[in-house]
Amino acid sequence: MKILRVILRILLILVLIMPVLGVLGVFPAPTADMYPPNGWAFMSALMAVGYMMPLVGATCAVCAVLLAINRTALAAIILAPFTVNVVLFHIFAEYGLFHPSAILADLLLILNAFFLWTERKKYKALW
Repeated sequence: MKILRVILRILLILVLIMPVLGVLGVFPAPTADMYPPNGWAFMSALMAVGYMMPLVGATCAVCAVLLAINRTALAAIILAPFTVNVVLFHIFAEYGLFHPSAILADLLLILNAFFLWTERKKYKALW
C-alpha cells in the first residue's frame, strides 16, 4: 500500500504540473475551437478576469509541493474545491466525464478522492 501511495502521489503531482505549465506559457493558450460554446464562454471569462488563471496555477503549484513533501492531507483538502469545479465544468460545459478531453479531470477526481478518503482521520478536527 505504501508503494501504491507513492506512485499515486507522483501521478497527482504530474497532473498538477499541467495547469502550472499552462499558466507559465509553456502550453499554448486555449482557443475557441478547443471547447463547445458553453465551455469556451466559461474559459474566456476566467482568462478575461486576469487573476483566476494565475490563482489556479499557484494553487496547483502549492499542492504539488505539498504532495512532494508528503503533506497529502493538506494538499487533498486544498484541491477539493478545485477538483469539484473541474469535474462540474466537464459535466455541464463540455462533453462529459467520459469524453477523451476529460481524462485529466477524471484522473484528478479519482486521485483526490483516494487521498481524501485515506487521510479522512486527519480531518476529524474539521468536523
